[in-house]
Amino acid sequence: MRPALCALLVLLFVARPVHSQCPDGSPPPCVRAPSAPSRYSVAVLPFENRARDTSFTLLAEGLADQITTNLGAIQLLEIKPPASVRFVLGRIPREPERLARALGSRWLVDGQLLPSGTSVRVSVQLIDAASDRVRWTGVFQRPSDDLFAVISAVADSVATAIVGTLAPPERARLVRRPTIDNAALEAYTRGVAALHHLDEIDLRFATAQFERAVATDSTFAQAWAGLAEALIWLDLYAPPSDVTPRARAAAERALELDSTSAVALGVLASITVGYDWDPVRGESLARRALRQDSSYGRAWVYLGDALAAQSRGAQSAAAYRTAVAADTLDEDVALEAALGLNVVRRTDEALALARRWRGFLPGSVQWDAVGATFLVGAGRCGTSPPATPITPIALACAGQPGAARAAADTLIAQIERGRHVPAILLAGTFVGLADREAALHWFARAVDAREYSMVFARQDPLWDWLRNDPRFTAQLDRIRPAP
Repeated sequence: MRPALCALLVLLFVARPVHSQCPDGSPPPCVRAPSAPSRYSVAVLPFENRARDTSFTLLAEGLADQITTNLGAIQLLEIKPPASVRFVLGRIPREPERLARALGSRWLVDGQLLPSGTSVRVSVQLIDAASDRVRWTGVFQRPSDDLFAVISAVADSVATAIVGTLAPPERARLVRRPTIDNAALEAYTRGVAALHHLDEIDLRFATAQFERAVATDSTFAQAWAGLAEALIWLDLYAPPSDVTPRARAAAERALELDSTSAVALGVLASITVGYDWDPVRGESLARRALRQDSSYGRAWVYLGDALAAQSRGAQSAAAYRTAVAADTLDEDVALEAALGLNVVRRTDEALALARRWRGFLPGSVQWDAVGATFLVGAGRCGTSPPATPITPIALACAGQPGAARAAADTLIAQIERGRHVPAILLAGTFVGLADREAALHWFARAVDAREYSMVFARQDPLWDWLRNDPRFTAQLDRIRPAP
């Protein structure tokens, strides 16, 4: 699935709204996290940049990601997913007690980055939320050309403070360098932080940073995998034919260097399902990714997509549910799972997930657009139209055809000026407007472009209104794996 299609519409029409929170400062719904989280649960907060130069902000955030990855090598630790940490931190104050309660975490790792001349100074504290006390503090001053030394030292100190003496294999994993080149590691660290945002500017920045990393160290497997992931998301802003082959090449290079890379396997699964239209092979790749990392929510989505494209609805729905359970506060995974559940005709479940996130994010235009897509396909727009219709399909579902058509015309004008807008967005809008000719035209354009969602056209209820038209059937016949 491609949930950021809705995000693209939000960027085209409106800014994201300000979201609410519960009285105690935690994100909605207003239910407290368990009062006694695991004694080994830990959340690493994005570090704060204390330099005047804002170019270090992504480096500071990326340091936290790298420390999180290293801590994942310690079997006893229960690491809170970075997506959950970012979601919560973006909506409540940076106050340890509130953050720990919202995340259900016993420990918080917080830090600050201050570059100075030829060195990097990182101050870190480990906070025990159970007692609201700082258990440990550390200041790490290292040469700027030895970033990994900071990452490794912080992870080792935090892990030791929480679990005690580490087993030799665990300590060895903490000090294993992903690259010997500091410039490559720094570029990769910035790229990972930028990749979290999934908007065009950050995706292009992430791509450039990963390209810089692999140009500096061509054996850096994680950077190749990061480049592949950034490129597959760029198909929202560039024709898939421009970016997907590059993503495939990067993922394959990552696997040459590290056959266990779950990210690279997941990217190849996504490409194989959504671009090659080969869900059988895509299923195999997704399962390989999950054998490497069973908590990888996106790989569960890719598995769900592969199964959905094979009309294995019950198995597909189970995979989407597992994806959501892997990180209940990862909005992008939730969007993909909701779209997938709707494809396999679990529309009520998909709508329930959309309502849940609307509870998290009141006034979300993105979730309104997703919900409208479900309602159009189910023919239920008249019973529960979107609350804040702004995007074209939401306007159509809300019974505002003039406004919907004007919004669609705006997208078409942008396409004519050379901006890439996925054709599937317009096809769905014209289904909502009951404009068969326009819907078929843009559907054919989406098939021509090999857009990701086309592999689900045989199952997706959004297209039920077109199924009795032989021109639509002819388009479906084109959606087949390459020989």
